[in-house]
Amino acid sequence: MLYQLVLTLKFLGAMGYAGGLVASFVAADPRERKRAVHSIASPSLLATWCAGYALAALGGFRMSELWVVGGLALSVGSNVILVYCVSRDKRGHGAFSCAALPLAGVVALMVLKPTWAQVFQ
Repeated sequence: MLYQLVLTLKFLGAMGYAGGLVASFVAADPRERKRAVHSIASPSLLATWCAGYALAALGGFRMSELWVVGGLALSVGSNVILVYCVSRDKRGHGAFSCAALPLAGVVALMVLKPTWAQVFQ
């Protein structure tokens, strides 16, 4: 029951991050774009990380596993790119793709859960 609750919180955090990411590119007003990043996307990402840590602890997963480390690295990268794009007023398909593709990679890692042992076989 607790695992499903935390998993739901992680899902909501991921959706909040995705929503903030999209809003930061579609909002016309630069202040709204910054609010989408700093008040929606970034706090949602933090909530996702906290819930992910709790899920790993509850599930007995190691934090050093490939899918955990890769997901953390890609999500940080996505957020850094997102903050850069908004602070420099970069918009367009290319900028959006640079921020969104790492997020798609995170989702793939969380679903497939590749391990270091699988990579080095």
